[in-house]
Amino acid sequence: MIKPILKPDCHTPLKQRLLQLSLSCLGLFWMVGTPATAHEFWVEPSAFQPQIGDTITADLVIGTDFLGASAIYVPDQIERFAVIAADDDASPDNATPDDAEMLITGRYGDRPAGTFSVSIPGVNIILHQTAPLYLTYASADKFTAFVTEKGYPEAVVQHQRRGLSPDKITERYQRFAKSLITVGPAARNGDRVLGLRYEVLAETNPYRHPAPATMTVRVLADGLPVAGTQVTVFTRDNPRRVGRKNYITDAAGRIEFAVQTGRDYLVDAVRLLPIDDAAEPRGAVWESLWASLVFHVPSAGP
Repeated sequence: MIKPILKPDCHTPLKQRLLQLSLSCLGLFWMVGTPATAHEFWVEPSAFQPQIGDTITADLVIGTDFLGASAIYVPDQIERFAVIAADDDASPDNATPDDAEMLITGRYGDRPAGTFSVSIPGVNIILHQTAPLYLTYASADKFTAFVTEKGYPEAVVQHQRRGLSPDKITERYQRFAKSLITVGPAARNGDRVLGLRYEVLAETNPYRHPAPATMTVRVLADGLPVAGTQVTVFTRDNPRRVGRKNYITDAAGRIEFAVQTGRDYLVDAVRLLPIDDAAEPRGAVWESLWASLVFHVPSAGP
């Protein structure tokens, strides 16, 4: 069973507790910061290949180019935070009743946000889904920079044609982050379709033996493939050396890319949708859905 672990109370001096509170507030700022300056959001596990019974952490990270700042645990901003251990013989197309899902819980301000132990062998999926959040762009330039980088330059013209103000553009956004780890020996199982509003699915198991030379991933919206959308793949072979490349999904929502052993990968995709609901509570006129997938390709064994 995957058991969430609550951290005990810390009897620290007042000065140290005030410092911790200040750092937590900084983490909260990163959590709700604008996607225009904090582009990607991902789950960073402390170990990609833990052994049965190990305790690991799950950091919520916001940043750019696979480098970022750790966000704190904020219960009100979380819709789902869990570890899913997939049945070894099941198809990757859907989660099954045999999959074991255990919630990750904590206390406000925890950093890393999640701490849990693992005891089910095979590929486990760490999932973090935020509640809908809002931001307002102070200028049209910031909105233009965001939509252009994420593959939606046409949104600028669409915004104008909708007769919307170029200033103080309010956006509603939601993030769906998955991270794959493997517990114990390599297994046949892998990622699963979790039925998220927006999702990156690994159709190749990166932890299989021998290690794959290429990865196929698929972008899905409510379980259906998304064709012609931009996907950014980041590769990291040390904490400060990162590469990136953009791809466009095919008619089945897939991309394929080469991978190397001993490296971490972040796959990032964003979906931008217009909101025409006059009753939208915060006056948002655009919605963005952010999907990410993180995994490691292990070095070749003996």
